Amino acid sequence: MAATNEELQQAIESFFLLFNGVVVFLMSCGYTLIESGGVRSQNAGHSLFKTLLILISSALAYWITGYAFAFGGNANVILGTRFWASERFGANDRYPGVENFTNSNNALNLNNQDPYIHFFYQYMLTFLVTNIAASAFAERCRVPVYLLFSILMAGFVYPFLSHWMWGASGWLGAVVGARDYGGSAIVFLTAGVAALIGTIFLGPRFGRFEPRTLPLFGHSIPITSVGAILVAFGFFVLNSGADHRITGKAYGDRVGHGLINTLLSGATSGATYYLLQRIIESIKQPARHLKRRVFLSTVNSIIAGMVAVASGAVAYNPWSAIIIGAIAALSFLLWSKLLLKLHIDDPVETAAVHIGGGLWGIFALPIFRRTLGPNADGTLIENTFVSIIYRISVGESWRGLLNSLCTAAVVMAWTAIFIGLLFLLLKLVRLLKVSQEEELRGIDLFQHGEPAYALRIYCAACGEQLQGKTIEQETVGVRTNFPNIVTDAEGAYVLDDMRSHRPYRIFQ
Repeated sequence: MAATNEELQQAIESFFLLFNGVVVFLMSCGYTLIESGGVRSQNAGHSLFKTLLILISSALAYWITGYAFAFGGNANVILGTRFWASERFGANDRYPGVENFTNSNNALNLNNQDPYIHFFYQYMLTFLVTNIAASAFAERCRVPVYLLFSILMAGFVYPFLSHWMWGASGWLGAVVGARDYGGSAIVFLTAGVAALIGTIFLGPRFGRFEPRTLPLFGHSIPITSVGAILVAFGFFVLNSGADHRITGKAYGDRVGHGLINTLLSGATSGATYYLLQRIIESIKQPARHLKRRVFLSTVNSIIAGMVAVASGAVAYNPWSAIIIGAIAALSFLLWSKLLLKLHIDDPVETAAVHIGGGLWGIFALPIFRRTLGPNADGTLIENTFVSIIYRISVGESWRGLLNSLCTAAVVMAWTAIFIGLLFLLLKLVRLLKVSQEEELRGIDLFQHGEPAYALRIYCAACGEQLQGKTIEQETVGVRTNFPNIVTDAEGAYVLDDMRSHRPYRIFQ
């Protein structure tokens, strides 16, 4: 028996969602590579293990409670109340109660993807949020912290936010009328705020701001570049697939716009940041070891542009994406310098990227969104939406800014409260941060018992090969008072009393 048009449509939309979920998983892996390459070599394995631990713990937490809170059956404006640990999920309750306000039409079953594929995709977004936020804790965070943080984020914090915006009756989307198609606020601003709160409680890495502010450079630009490619690939799919639908002329048009707008916003943001940073350095002319990490920061500015355009990539005209990307670069630069001024140590600038891009992105949507939108049958229709650029005299256009303000405030407050409570508790019981000795000599060896690279990579002060030596000999030789540590582009150096003594290469 030949499949009906409705069955074919469901199969296509389900596969589209499945493909998007797989790519989002690769995107999370890209963030891990950016983090791993952006930290020092003695801590690279710790960053990789962190992602593995988050994958395991967040999957179980989201299966037990997270998906039920976010998209469970019998939902109200606050949370869903069914599908706990897949209870009554699938065959007896075929379609989860989802309405993301971009493709939903209950009468025509336009949001009828397979429920298990829907779970898979939504979990991948949860894993992405948690993994992004945890990258800010690099080089100084204990392993149990990642476990508890992952459970809280995947099982409680993020599911409520996703329900409020994208759930069938969530109050932000259904009652207030807020919109966030690709997740500038719900996904990326949440990750940025969680990263910022955790980083504040953890404090800076040893040698970052004392005795003076000095950058701690990562150990591998090639690893970071591979991660950047995977993250960009993920953004192309995540932003263009925000409707979760590809069939129909209108949705094909929106997927195309999502791809082009993501590309243009990211490229413009990267170019704008690079030029601004070069201008700043030409004016200030800082010493070589005080210059910013140009490659990593340029990668982050590209990501900031893609984060900013995510809220409405499918709903913008290309020229709007250019403006959004340029402002995203400026926002990222300002947030980065602000956090540096406040001595908040974010190893790979996670908070600056995702707060700067996400906060601007949620406000860009009511300003630049096209009036053209999808009809229920998949055709394009005029005057579906209003925005300030195209309908400046209409009050509804300005109301969108208030909705965006409400969304940003809710995301930031909700995330900050619960993540702050978790880290405060962990700090009180002294389970938050590794010791100074572990941080300097390498978390890989102390926390995991195995380095990411061969032991000879970790060079001792005397420059001898490390094989057969103890950890103490490998790192500091016979020195009894371990001095301050700073880092420049070639490696880490030990400087006695910050005077003009002979530098000793370690760790690289």
